[in-house]
Amino acid sequence: MARRKWSWTKKQFDKLNKVQEILEELDEYKPLTLRQVYYQLVGKGYIENRVSEYGMLSGLLKYARIAGYIPWEDIEDRGRIFHNLTGFEDYQEFISASYYHFLRGYRRNLLQKQGKYLEIWIEKDALSSIFTRTAKYYTVPVIVCRGFNSVSFLNAFKERIQAEDHPVVLYFGDFDPSGMAMLNSSKITLENEMNVQGVEFKRIALSKEDIFEYNLPHNPSAIKKKDTRTKKHVAQYGEIAVELDALPPAILEEKIRNAIEAELDMNFFKEEKREEENEFDLLNDIKKGVGEFLQKVA
Repeated sequence: MARRKWSWTKKQFDKLNKVQEILEELDEYKPLTLRQVYYQLVGKGYIENRVSEYGMLSGLLKYARIAGYIPWEDIEDRGRIFHNLTGFEDYQEFISASYYHFLRGYRRNLLQKQGKYLEIWIEKDALSSIFTRTAKYYTVPVIVCRGFNSVSFLNAFKERIQAEDHPVVLYFGDFDPSGMAMLNSSKITLENEMNVQGVEFKRIALSKEDIFEYNLPHNPSAIKKKDTRTKKHVAQYGEIAVELDALPPAILEEKIRNAIEAELDMNFFKEEKREEENEFDLLNDIKKGVGEFLQKVA
């Protein structure tokens, strides 16, 4: 079988050094996706925003990890999922694993006094780790839309908010003909066709102001002349198309946090947080008692 050619030239090592610089800067946001690394390189002016450069980076990250220059855990592929269906060696291993997970993961609903129900919708899964790690602190659900929402998705949303007061959707998507139309499409279907009223929809990012404020790189491939939405988008915004991934993670995280807190009464939130801490102490005492019991019967 022929071996694929990859040579570590000085030019490739220079690009590798720039990638390592990005990974070091964004250490707290790892693992990153290929697209996230790509747009940070473009944003710093290290590479041009071209399909060929994206392909180059894909190859470089592949062989850099194989060669050990970049740890495997620094880059993730969110499109492939491993379903672990293996069992336990014996019942003792099962007891040990069960005790480890026993009473772990409790989260109090910190928004139960707010008088409103929040959800965050994001256009793509590649950024979900940043959203979930930020929204988790506030117990706000994060929903990955993956493009235009199906009627099944919207019906599930309708069922979630049936018993909720004042539902609010905070939306984050690309600034391109499709990305700017997705939220409005869902809103029209819900209100006009499914008779869902009273939902407040707020687009948080990307905005045209974000693009110029943070000097975000343009994505020319998103302006498709045959797309029926392109004409309206160009007429309203010009030939501007930028992906949400281009926004630096720290700024995106700040936008998520600010958007959530703008909807909350933070005094009520802090009360619930203190109550949650008291409950953690109670759960730890219970778990300790169960552990002592298991030691006696082992």
